[in-house]
Amino acid sequence: MSRTLSHLAELQPELFCEMSVELAEELSITSGEWVTLVTPRGAVEAHALVTPRMQALTIDGKLIQQVGLPFHWGYSGLVKGDIGNDLIAISEEPNVRIMETKACCATCCAANAPEMRKD
Repeated sequence: MSRTLSHLAELQPELFCEMSVELAEELSITSGEWVTLVTPRGAVEAHALVTPRMQALTIDGKLIQQVGLPFHWGYSGLVKGDIGNDLIAISEEPNVRIMETKACCATCCAANAPEMRKD
């Protein structure tokens, strides 16, 4: 819905990926650059938003980085572009028919990084 409201479309004209300062440094990415996120289901490109709000998690003694994607864009509306839902399997919550998938594992890299090219 937000991609069809002019005032929200103006505030968020393109998909972005929030990531920690540490992950951005590890991947040599600066805020505003394009990044590619890849899962077995698909790939999307988004602008990097490097922020201290995102923090790595320590799970079983291992540091796990996390990124955040909003679900504002689509194939139609005032703002168009890649959709975070393209990275995950369609899984609707049965009572309200809203996407219930909230997390997945993905690879993140600078857009058009050599290791992500399919040629």
